Amino acid sequence: MSEEKKTNGGAEAVMPEKGITVELSYASVAAFDDMVAMARKHPTFQQIGEGKSTRVRVTYQLDELEALQEMKEAAWELRKKRVWLDGEEVEWYEMARMTYCFRELLRTPKPDHCFFDLNFWSGFGCRYAIANLSDRINNEWLGFGHLEEGGAWVFDKPRIAAHVKKNLRWAYQQCPAYDPEYLETFLEIFPERIDPAEDKRWMHLRDRENNIIGVGPPDVDNAKKIVHDLYAKVRERRGAEKVQVNGKRPVPPQFLRQYQAPKKKKGLLARLVG
Repeated sequence: MSEEKKTNGGAEAVMPEKGITVELSYASVAAFDDMVAMARKHPTFQQIGEGKSTRVRVTYQLDELEALQEMKEAAWELRKKRVWLDGEEVEWYEMARMTYCFRELLRTPKPDHCFFDLNFWSGFGCRYAIANLSDRINNEWLGFGHLEEGGAWVFDKPRIAAHVKKNLRWAYQQCPAYDPEYLETFLEIFPERIDPAEDKRWMHLRDRENNIIGVGPPDVDNAKKIVHDLYAKVRERRGAEKVQVNGKRPVPPQFLRQYQAPKKKKGLLARLVG
């Protein structure tokens, strides 16, 4: 557990072990005053120090995403801000990305949410896995392997797995939608050998000298087909009754409740006729 021995009126400021703790330092701008007024309404509010040494902390849980989003927007212009996730300090942008992404999933649940972000497809179960199929950025993993004499590409799967796990930051792995078992199963069923002559969803990737350096889908539509095929295989492997259509375990229901509209009561006539 992280602790800071700063005091305010003799009270010790202890870093919570659970939740997202936001800390903002004094700034002579209206945004800081607005943020403080907003934070005071939360039961976890802490003020550390006074005057220009003032720091303000507030801790949100992942079932308080709307309040956290309001805080993030209010603190957008403030430079001196820090954040801890379950007691571990992380980069602000990582927290902001993860919580915004999870909030969007809860507000509009879609099977492809964690696999597609309007720019690229990725089958690894998280948008931030840094392993894209349909984008020329972060797709170097498609060249991990070697070319067979007949034109088929053999992937170096252990190297791909190490690359994905190394680059998927810890903060993103704390998202309730992240499913480590999905990722392990995906890496197991991912093809070891691709022959573009036999599977038209794939094509050879070439460098400027026209040398084959890997394989990848020729366009976004084929990337989508590959991802859908792979997560369907993950679902079959894990058991269709245990996971969602995309092969991932369901998001815990306590997070979904805040976005579920209450059911309207039926009128007397509707109740009588069923």
